[in-house]
Amino acid sequence: MTTGRASPEELLKDCNIQVSELDDRTLLASVDPENLPDVIDCLVSKLGLHFATCLGIDLTALGDGHVELIYVLTMPEHAKILLVKTALTREACLKPCHVKVPATLWCELETRDLVGVKLCDVPSGRFVLPDSAEEYPPLSKLHIYSDRRISVAKCLEVRHPEGFVELFPHHPYFYEHEDILVKVSDNKVVDVYYRGFYNHRGIEKLGESRLRIDQLPFLAERICGICGFTHSTAVCQAVENALRIEVPDRARFCRTLMLELERVESHLLWLGLMCYALGRKDLFLKVMKVREKIMTICEILVGNRKMYGLNTIGGVRELITPESVMKVRSSYAQTRDEILDVLKLIEDFPELRQVQGVGVLSRDDAHRLGAVGPVARASGIPYDVRKALPYAAYREVSFSVPVMSEGDVYARYMVRLQETRESLDIIEQVLFRDEIVSGPARAEYTFEEGKLGVGITEAPRGENVHFVLTGRDMRAYRWKVRAPTYANLHVLPKILIGQDVKYANIIVLSLDPCLSCTDRLVLVKEVRR
Repeated sequence: MTTGRASPEELLKDCNIQVSELDDRTLLASVDPENLPDVIDCLVSKLGLHFATCLGIDLTALGDGHVELIYVLTMPEHAKILLVKTALTREACLKPCHVKVPATLWCELETRDLVGVKLCDVPSGRFVLPDSAEEYPPLSKLHIYSDRRISVAKCLEVRHPEGFVELFPHHPYFYEHEDILVKVSDNKVVDVYYRGFYNHRGIEKLGESRLRIDQLPFLAERICGICGFTHSTAVCQAVENALRIEVPDRARFCRTLMLELERVESHLLWLGLMCYALGRKDLFLKVMKVREKIMTICEILVGNRKMYGLNTIGGVRELITPESVMKVRSSYAQTRDEILDVLKLIEDFPELRQVQGVGVLSRDDAHRLGAVGPVARASGIPYDVRKALPYAAYREVSFSVPVMSEGDVYARYMVRLQETRESLDIIEQVLFRDEIVSGPARAEYTFEEGKLGVGITEAPRGENVHFVLTGRDMRAYRWKVRAPTYANLHVLPKILIGQDVKYANIIVLSLDPCLSCTDRLVLVKEVRR
């Protein structure tokens, strides 16, 4: 901590809250519900903390009739996580925070739909659940996993606002479904309506009711087909923080290596798709060709191109061997040079210049709306979890965080391209460390009930948050996932309104949205074939 700078506890007194320490990086504060909006506004607007997510916890199964809300914020300058919690009776109506802090809107509406929190002065209707769903919060502990109340027909009933037209029923670069509706005047977008959450998998409910806590990493890795390892790392860290598990050096370095390989292959995929969207199919093919070399390295190291199955609570499985590491070391320099050559090729081409000044997101809007990852860094916010809240072996490696101030599609492209170069350097540093193959790979631990932990990683798309509250019988009482796309989709109106409609596809693509990460949970009554 810099000499003379106020401690986190002293700083937070400006918002009239007192904190206790959960662990060496997590602070907890309790506030009354009526003071919650002012406190969150003070933390974000006055102190400049980053709002990550919020979640509801139904305490019924613990013999308490209350619902607890927890707001997760980070303090990058102090390398701390701040949890602000408040308790409500089931009948109480919460005054939401999103009027003052827009970034809280989605997670507050989610707690209403999934946990049953009552919100004051919020329009009727549904956010995550179908519009016609009955009053049935699926994540309530009153309902078991197999108790299914919502029919397929109701899931398909969607009410769109009047006056909007469907820009694209399916985004051309997504397999998942979502609706982006716009109002257009003189070929300019004048309003935007987003509706997602159609492809529901019930992951959180499954993790809380059907799986042991040591099985969560394998389910978490299936949240996303591109960046699944960062999810399994985050949930491992959440449990490890909750249970005070000291992860061995070998596991920390193995995680860092695979996380950066995953970042490179994810960024290369996005860069290739952007080249393709700008009409340069030749560049797309060149990018995808070198991306294959990263996928091959992953296969050599752990046996799979994706879904590595490496993470486990307390460390990693012993999949990365001295033999596989030596094989990768012998060819990595050539692979790195080939990727760098392609990055130089796609760094500046005429079509790319067309998106300068397109889809601009200001720094203030990025902060207010909670943008993360390359989207935030392209708007001048230097927030990278690997630096702000170092985890795995990121304290032991050297790298820079690319930041630009323009906030447009071009800036988001260049940030990802520069990040890819940095990741290649990190991989080289970790790959040649002795820790990657020596020492124990996993720490033993004792399970305890009622322990709370937060795991935050820097996914290729940005900050990735997993929250775990341990329960009975080696299970999670509450597991919350907030993927980066869920945060970044908040900025859609800001980057689309006022833009020429011909750029709409590319503007949306510039967020690198992953809808499978974002989609939440719905319970289905029956399926007839």
